[in-house]
This record gives sequence, structure tokens and C-alpha cells, in this order.
Amino acid sequence: MTVRELFRKTVRTLRERGIPSPTREARLLLGKLLATSPARLYLFWDQRVPEEDERMLQALVEERLLGVPLQYVLGEWEFFSLPFRLRRGVFIPRVDTEAWVEEAVVLLHFLSGKRKQLVGCDLCCGSGVIGLSCAFFVPGLVLYGVDISEDAVALALENARFLGLEERVTFLVGDLFSPFASRSLTFDVILSNPPYVPVASWEKLEEGIRLYEPREALCGGEDGLEVIRRILREAPRFLREGGFLFIEHDPSQKEAVAELGEKSGLTYVRALRDYTGSIRASVLQLGRERECEFSSDATTPAFT
Repeated sequence: MTVRELFRKTVRTLRERGIPSPTREARLLLGKLLATSPARLYLFWDQRVPEEDERMLQALVEERLLGVPLQYVLGEWEFFSLPFRLRRGVFIPRVDTEAWVEEAVVLLHFLSGKRKQLVGCDLCCGSGVIGLSCAFFVPGLVLYGVDISEDAVALALENARFLGLEERVTFLVGDLFSPFASRSLTFDVILSNPPYVPVASWEKLEEGIRLYEPREALCGGEDGLEVIRRILREAPRFLREGGFLFIEHDPSQKEAVAELGEKSGLTYVRALRDYTGSIRASVLQLGRERECEFSSDATTPAFT
């Protein structure tokens, strides 16, 4: 078959089996097969595809038809315009997270002009997309990442090497702040996308999520706040004065996050919205430095 014929066959197969966005997924799958951008497929339309490659594509399609998330089938996914490797057993990053990471990058750029060195922590780091995106776009940031999953930490280290950041990042296996308990280490910023799905909501999630993504990376106890409580309680010990905590949560958990943070001695700065307009994260601060304050009503970071 030619690439064009194989593309049309793949779209038809995916559509007939009820896969959402079959044209887009076919482009991504063929792009992986040909090691090219999906947008450049048309350059290969008339190229003949070897039978071995046809079989390889068929194996990918069959895996997708079984319900395996596309990100795992491809083995990679883009986050914040950067390529990241992915594999089963590690949480799949979502575009909802990109909006608040963008705000964190803006803040870190501002701080980098004020301080000689910035030290950050990516808590519950998963594949490392949050911390590594910040480190990639903020050259002065030294990053530590922590996850309870050995597989996640191994993948985060792989992504750090893939992006050429291994000299500025350290990823550790541990339960939240436990790897730093015996170290005199504090951070200018802590970034976290912790588990926050209530147990009762787990069964309502898409089947592909429940079957293939790690439950421990998504479920946050009975009310979804089990891990968030611990982070907010322990964070002040590891934040520098004036340091910031960015934490993702469900929109319905915003008030609880604000209350828990205040009880721990953190100042609630403001909520951050994702690209759909829903509250997706919150920013809290240890103390308030006049040199760096979020505008409470801004849609993008504003500093004074």
C-alpha cells in the first residue's frame, strides 16, 4: 500500500470501531510509523509502505482498538510544546495542566531576575512534564522531582536526558517530601499535580483511564483531599520565605485548598484557570514579599 491508502484504511478502521477523532489518530499513528510529524504525512502520500511496517501499524491500531490510551500506544506525547516519552504505569499528562504551568514559568522568569539561583520541586512528578517544562524554559532553575513510583522516576530521568536537562535536575523515589527530611533544602517554588479524584468518582472515569493509568496517581482518598492535605501541611517547612506553591486540584476543591493552606500558615494568592475557564489549580505563598506579588484579579501573572 501507499501511505495515502494506508492512512485511509486506518481512518476507516478507527471510525468503524468508534474511536474518537479517527483522522487525527490515524495521522499520529502513521507519523510514529514514518518517524515524521503528522502534518508532513502528505509529503509521503505516494511512498510504498513495506509489509513489515504495515504489520507494525496494524499492531498499533489493534492495541488502540483494545482501549489502550493513544498516548501509551504512541509511547510519547507533547506537553507544553515539548516531546515527552510515556509508558504504561505512569500518569498521562493533560492539557488542563499546561495553563497553570505557563503561569509558573512566567513567575520563575520574574524571580530569576531577582535571585542568583532558583530551586524548585516537582512533587508527585510522574513522567516529569511539569518540572522539566519549567526547567527547559527557565535556564536558571535547579529542579528536584519526587514520586512514590519507581517507574515514574525512571521515566522522568529518561525524559530529563532526552531534553538535555540531566545536569540541572534530580529525581528521587519517595513519599512526598520524605527524601528531603534529612536535608537542609528549601525551595523557591513547589509544583504539584497530586492525586485528587475522590474514590467514589473513580468508577465514573473513562474505562481507558481505569484500566491503564495508575490508580495511585489519580485517587486522593475518600474526599480526594488526602494527599493535598499532607502537601499543604508539610509545604511550609520546605518553602523559602516568600516561596510559592502551585497545586492542581478539582474545581470543587478550591475552597478546601484555601482553608487548608491558611491553617498551615500559607497565604492563599489566587485560583488559576485552565484553557476552558475552569479552576484547575491554586497558588499559595509562604509570607508575602513585596517584590513579587500576583495580581489577585489578573488572568495572567502580574508582578509588582
